[in-house]
Amino acid sequence: MPSILRIKMKARSVFFKLLLSFLGVIVLLVIFELLTYGVFRQSLRDEIIKYNTVNLTNTTNDFEQHFELLENTMLNLYLNPRLQELNSKPYLDYVAANKVTDYLSNTVSNQALYLNNLFVYDVKHSLMLEKSRGASPESMFTEYYVNPVYTYSFWKKQFEQANPMTIYPAASYLRNDSPGDTTGPVWPMLVKSRFYPDFIMLAFVDADRMFQAFHRSVNDNFYVLDASGRLLFASGSAADEPLPALPPGQDWVKADNQYFFYTTGPKTGFTYVNLVPDGHISSQLIKLNLTFVAVLLVAIAASVTVSVLFTVRFNNPVQRIVESIKSLNEQDTVPRHDNEFELIRGNIGFLLQQRHLRHQDLEEKHALLRYHSYMNKLKKIRGLPVAGADHLGEQKPFQVVLFHLSFNHPFHTEIQAEEERAASYIREYINHVVTKELEGSLTFQIERNQILSIVHPEPGEEDRLRTTLNGIVGVLSTDKAYCFLTIAVSPLHAHTADLTDAYEEALEMIRHRPFDDETVVLEAPNVPQEPFVVPDALMQETKANLQAGNAANVLQVLRRLMAQMEKRKADALAYREFAREITHKTTRLLHGMGLDSGKLTDLEPEKLHTVSKLDRYFEALIGEACRRINNKKEAADPIITGATAYVTERYTEDITLDLVASWLNITGGYLSTYFKEKTGINFLDFVNDVRIGKAKELLRQTDLRIQDVAGQVGYQNMNSFNRMFKKITGVTPSEYRRSGTQM
Repeated sequence: MPSILRIKMKARSVFFKLLLSFLGVIVLLVIFELLTYGVFRQSLRDEIIKYNTVNLTNTTNDFEQHFELLENTMLNLYLNPRLQELNSKPYLDYVAANKVTDYLSNTVSNQALYLNNLFVYDVKHSLMLEKSRGASPESMFTEYYVNPVYTYSFWKKQFEQANPMTIYPAASYLRNDSPGDTTGPVWPMLVKSRFYPDFIMLAFVDADRMFQAFHRSVNDNFYVLDASGRLLFASGSAADEPLPALPPGQDWVKADNQYFFYTTGPKTGFTYVNLVPDGHISSQLIKLNLTFVAVLLVAIAASVTVSVLFTVRFNNPVQRIVESIKSLNEQDTVPRHDNEFELIRGNIGFLLQQRHLRHQDLEEKHALLRYHSYMNKLKKIRGLPVAGADHLGEQKPFQVVLFHLSFNHPFHTEIQAEEERAASYIREYINHVVTKELEGSLTFQIERNQILSIVHPEPGEEDRLRTTLNGIVGVLSTDKAYCFLTIAVSPLHAHTADLTDAYEEALEMIRHRPFDDETVVLEAPNVPQEPFVVPDALMQETKANLQAGNAANVLQVLRRLMAQMEKRKADALAYREFAREITHKTTRLLHGMGLDSGKLTDLEPEKLHTVSKLDRYFEALIGEACRRINNKKEAADPIITGATAYVTERYTEDITLDLVASWLNITGGYLSTYFKEKTGINFLDFVNDVRIGKAKELLRQTDLRIQDVAGQVGYQNMNSFNRMFKKITGVTPSEYRRSGTQM
């Protein structure tokens, strides 16, 4: 029983587990290699067969193309002028015959044609011409080129009956003019033409040279059969080998430990057969098998040896670590384990946990200390010196990055969340990004809508801050419909004693930000602009129209002023001061007229961020002020009340000054003078203001065509409508509808 227990204890040791793990990996790799090799071996055999098939296909193509070239060469002989000259004489012209012989000699000397000889049979003169002589057909094949099969009688019969192009089995011819000399195996190739029956072409094609030039294989066993299966040519030991039948749908067959590869020529119909012994393919596979087994055995032996050595080297320091832990762990702060890894893991985990808790506590205290230090400097509070202030970054160059949050109207209407809560989420995100990218930085919320980061850029890393801020802009810009940021980056300061100055510089940049609702990064102090001063003439015109209760004319003047500010690229501070000035003058005017100057609109100038929103603010402000002024006037003046009621009720009809005056039982001249005196505008201008106001509502709220809108508000002429609309609003009806703004 104790021996079994000791075996179980050893089985749980690091040494035993490591060794088993290494051996298991080795076994898995060996199995994988064997499986891979089995697949690879079959693939290799297939690739060898494919390689021989491709080689035979290329050989077939070369043979077929060469036979076609020879046929074309012999057909071209029919058009040779030397042959035509020989045929034109009724008698045999020896000079012309010599010319043909010379031409045949030149053609045979062309090495690319692989010709042994080339013959022209002149039927009319019963003359056989070749590269070196001329003779009768009988003499040519009984005295000069002798073969027991291809006799004169054979060729005589072929000259009379052969097809237009015929290739005969290769054979050797005895050259009687050169005792003991033979032609070697040549293919007789006969070409006839029904257009030129007086001549027959016969070529002796050198079969060995063609075989050496075109055959591609690991050996010389090669057959060529004609369409009927007759053997035309055989090389090497192939002549002694019978050909097995080819199974349907295959291009190779294995028989008697031989591989037979077949292809058929598309022009001649010949069958080309290549024979490859199975021993050649098997020898390559056997060599591969032996190499693989040898490498595998060496790899297994090396792997096992290395595994044992590595396990021993790894186990020794582990045992020393375990002994050290056991000696130090006298207080049993962590559970003891029989397994070395469990013991090490438990102790290291405990140490890491303690280290993390201490580090987290120090970081929190360090951040809190830095926060109070910076807040004291920002608020200019003098306190006791802080020990270790140098470690708070006070001696390092720094930059202030001030994030100013602005919330749009949809944030309150759609999300219905608190600004403070949203600002805390944004602060956490900014703190995470800045702390991660810029080491030593500190981010905290300084005001309800302001987040401050103090960063310490290292020399040469100036672009890193810009890249980090661009990433923040890219993320927060996705919520631009609800809120946007103004990010101001102060210049580099050498000492945190300048923290207040850096903060003031950032605040000044934010005050002068562009007047829009885009998230922007401001890095350079703004160049002070000259204050925008409203011309006295326009201010007097605005005051007069406001006193008259003419909201349209007042808004027209204000829009001209805003267009001038846009042209000068005025900043946000200039626009807000302009809004405050107009608001102040409007409330003072109402107060001076004895009217209620209380709240005129729910919009606040400080929350306006774009020109379109400022325009809506002025519409609400001036509209409400003029409404109060006109209510007072209408209450005390029946003529003005009656005239305005008539126009607002019948603006779609044809309205004239005399028609309204007759309705009021007064003259047209009196109504014109009285209306101008009481309201500050001409009667016809008032009519156009009412009609254009109704047209703006239809353009905003319906999809009616512009000409239909013009007709519904009393304009029968489109040119008059367009001209009056642009005069009052500053834009055409089409531009007004596309802009979607409430002008």
